[in-house]
Amino acid sequence: MDKPVVALFDFDGTITRSDTLPLFIRHATGWGGLALSMLSTLPAMVILACSGWKSVWGIDAGSTKERLLRRCFASRTVDDVACLGNQFIPKVNAVLAPAVVERMQWHKAQGHKVVVVSASVDVWVKPWCDAHGVDEVIATRLQVEGNTYTGRFMGPNCNGREKVARIAELYTPDHYHLVAYGNSSGDYPMFRYAHEAFLCTDGSIAPFQEP
Repeated sequence: MDKPVVALFDFDGTITRSDTLPLFIRHATGWGGLALSMLSTLPAMVILACSGWKSVWGIDAGSTKERLLRRCFASRTVDDVACLGNQFIPKVNAVLAPAVVERMQWHKAQGHKVVVVSASVDVWVKPWCDAHGVDEVIATRLQVEGNTYTGRFMGPNCNGREKVARIAELYTPDHYHLVAYGNSSGDYPMFRYAHEAFLCTDGSIAPFQEP
């Protein structure tokens, strides 16, 4: 019997044409909140951007992102953030990559399981995925105490090798045929874990070739 097919899609820069993190911060806090969040981490953000968002010189990409998001989420209630996530869906729709969304829909039509694996936070990734028939969401998670977000991550930033660790909890190459889609070096470990991998850049989808 053939293995069930699981299509693994990165979110930012793959399903979307741009990074949704600053878009969501602006959505949740306005331009002023976005500016203050960016300024609070600006030196680290510049260095990480130049390194391809890899931790470098003692600067950790996950910790920097956590600090960036803290102003947005700390002390907000779960219901408040859920409302923001649902309101954000049209803004994600405005920056979709049509070819990748079409490939995602093709997998669904074939009866394959579609899974989004994202370093972005589940509070805005999951509402979009739920609205578009995605079967599973693996993403960076936020810590909740009572009914309030602390502004800290629950577990590591879901990027690079952490993507593979999270995927492996649910889908192993021995039991599933894994097809991965991504756009950056943060997706390369996922590519290597999968049976097939595709690089999605500039609106095109091409088989991944190891650099």
